[in-house]
Amino acid sequence: MSKPLRTRRTVVAILAVCLLAGAFVAWATARVSERILLDEIGLRAAASLDLQAATLESLLDKYRILPPLMARRPDVVDISIGRDREAAHRIAAITAGMTGAEEIRFLSADGSLIASSEFDAVGTPLDNEIRQAVDQAREGRLGRQLLVTTPGRPASYIFASAVRDRDTIVGVVAARVDLGRIEQAWALARDPVQALSRSGRIIVTNRPQWRGLQLELDGTRSELDTLRGRTEQRGPHLMVTLPDEGGRKLYLQASKVVPVLGWSVAVFFDASSVTRQVTTAVLIAVLLTLLATGLVWIIVERRMRVDAQLRGERAAALRLERRVRDRTRDLTRANARLGEEVREREAAETELRRTQDELVQTAKLATLGQMSAALSHEFNQPLAVIRSQADNADMLLQRGRAEEAGESLRKITAMVERMATISRTLKGFARKPGSEAGPVAVGPVIDEALMLLSPRIKRSNARVDFTRPVLDLAVRADAILLEQVIMNLLVNALDAVEDAHAGQADGGVVRIGAAREGAGDVVIRVEDDGPGIDEVTRGRIFDPFFTTKEVGAGLGLGLSIADKIVRELGGQLVLEEARPDRPGSVFSIRLPDASAEAAVS
Repeated sequence: MSKPLRTRRTVVAILAVCLLAGAFVAWATARVSERILLDEIGLRAAASLDLQAATLESLLDKYRILPPLMARRPDVVDISIGRDREAAHRIAAITAGMTGAEEIRFLSADGSLIASSEFDAVGTPLDNEIRQAVDQAREGRLGRQLLVTTPGRPASYIFASAVRDRDTIVGVVAARVDLGRIEQAWALARDPVQALSRSGRIIVTNRPQWRGLQLELDGTRSELDTLRGRTEQRGPHLMVTLPDEGGRKLYLQASKVVPVLGWSVAVFFDASSVTRQVTTAVLIAVLLTLLATGLVWIIVERRMRVDAQLRGERAAALRLERRVRDRTRDLTRANARLGEEVREREAAETELRRTQDELVQTAKLATLGQMSAALSHEFNQPLAVIRSQADNADMLLQRGRAEEAGESLRKITAMVERMATISRTLKGFARKPGSEAGPVAVGPVIDEALMLLSPRIKRSNARVDFTRPVLDLAVRADAILLEQVIMNLLVNALDAVEDAHAGQADGGVVRIGAAREGAGDVVIRVEDDGPGIDEVTRGRIFDPFFTTKEVGAGLGLGLSIADKIVRELGGQLVLEEARPDRPGSVFSIRLPDASAEAAVS
């Protein structure tokens, strides 16, 4: 066999191997990329599922204990015995207004309605619809019942508890919870979320057109009230095709069972882009394979030309070999020098990595010190509230006022949650600014800050004048962070007036208010009639660990942290110029106006 013929067969074999390798690469790319994309979507779907299920459970747990607590009240027992409709309606209306329940009902021992928080509830068919929950309560259990109201409206859930006079059941208290609140919370989710009963009926969803339908996957039902979908198993992931505005869309389904209710919560994450991304990856792999094949062809064709030239240059081979030997010696010496340089560079890189590790460790220790100091400073305020509420609870328990003591204990729980939130906030100072900002009403935030500081205000004997803003005044911020800034400013103002008015009957005045100023801005001002801040101190008040207080009275981190929070929210914290006609200092928080966004939401 001639040498040219062997060369052509070699080229054909190489090209065939390249094409087979390209086909395998395309197949492997499709499988691997699809698995990676679905795993990523599955992780996001699982995280979203945990969040939405927790939202559902937290709302229902909030109202689950309401009927048993009300059933223990003496006035509720008297109402159930005497069937005082007017008193029952008043207590039901007040309780519904304070707890946010859709309706509170008082029923007699035989299940007949005494009064409701709604004036027109007497005599409606609703009395018989909650019979299941009432019967369960009369049996000594916590009554539960799903209540489907008029079509097109969210369903409700009933909790009921028996009212006892000693060991005798004299009535029933029922609370109705509007499941539309869950749909409002789920409305923020971009992908479909459903809560289904044991029979597969969609009870709660962020897609109003699906509410009340029967979810049927791979079934044969054709009723009008059925939401039909097709399933497909791709590895560990269940893919579901559901109707969409533009036809049908592919989703990745993640679901879990809510044990208390026996419902299941399902999240459908949009996976329609997976096919497109897999196709793109396959095309890229094919193009790379074709490019590699072309390179192989170029190399082989060039090798053939080299062989032809070698056959025609036999006479110059000896001279070429001598040149190669000479150049080999040069390259050997060059390689030796290069090896020495490589060793020197490796030693330098080792020293550089060691130095970098030491710098990183130093930075970690510095950050740990700042975080420890910040946590110590920020936990002082919630700890003071916890101590005050604990003393109140102890006093109330000694006086036999267990329900009011329970309220103090719930406030302590709220403060513990707040301390956890503060800890997460301090660890998140390095996040992208404004990542959790949204419309926040200014008035309620200031009310919450004043409530938390009420023990501190009473101890200082100072008067706090709060000029309440208009109801629709809102800023773009995070409620917890904004409350933290306002509390820091109020504490500093109380310290200032306490120092200025020590030993006087009048403990001083702290003023706080908020209003719109300029185009698109809201300014919150905290003003005191203390001694004011001199020019030397004004330039350093926002520096970390700078404080004018006595040793042990503060770390000097409050204004530094407040300034950082406001700047991350896109605003400014400013110490305004002192007024000649009024002593003291004025701090202003300027944030973007979000009143229009709050009204729309």
